[in-house]
Amino acid sequence: MKNKKRVTTHPAIIAVWAALIAVATLLPAFPIIGTGATLNIGASLVPIAGILFGPWAGAIAAGIGSFIGQLIAPHTVLFGPLQFLISVFGAAAAGLAMQRKWHWPLLLILVLGVVWYLFPLGRQAWATPLLYLVGIIAITIGWVWGKDWLTSSNRAKMFAGFFCASAAGIVVTQAIGNLWALVMFALPPAIWFSVLAIAPIERILFSLAAAVVGTPLLIGLPKISIPVGPMIYEEEEEFEDEED
Repeated sequence: MKNKKRVTTHPAIIAVWAALIAVATLLPAFPIIGTGATLNIGASLVPIAGILFGPWAGAIAAGIGSFIGQLIAPHTVLFGPLQFLISVFGAAAAGLAMQRKWHWPLLLILVLGVVWYLFPLGRQAWATPLLYLVGIIAITIGWVWGKDWLTSSNRAKMFAGFFCASAAGIVVTQAIGNLWALVMFALPPAIWFSVLAIAPIERILFSLAAAVVGTPLLIGLPKISIPVGPMIYEEEEEFEDEED
């Protein structure tokens, strides 16, 4: 058995990304109809953490960054002190997609969609889970056709792969946030129906922003000896195979 060192990203790099997520909470982007809160630019940086650092390190970076963001920008806190957990799940989902484990974010989205209908108000706002089709379609494309896009030398394919993985994470955060808002605020069906046109556009734009920022990092960081993305995943798989 060969002794091969497991490849990981330096904790300092992860800490820097957590700091970026925290600072980004100060930059509002889209209003959340009916609540007075906003979605901030940090929403695009959360899935990047999972894709670059893997589901677990990415979740830690996103969680720490979002928690600090809550402290420095309390006006962005909609769901209380545990709001940062939404980012944890979003980063983990994007990281699992990066590892080609597309079934996990898909399963989570489907489960959250089913749980929505367990609430009377959720059944009245029956169309809301249809918003998750953006993530389901992106996951399907990545799962069936985009298995090797994130490692492709074709930059367009890499961008598309990054977009699909980002969309998986962003729609997971949307599904969790919607369910949380349903329970906490009991928003009337009219509010939920009013966002049907704009919400998918917002998620697509956030996913595109994540791909625009993240794809150059996925290309450039390994060139300065900082392993990220599939490089970590593939090296870990090889390490585990050699241990067996």
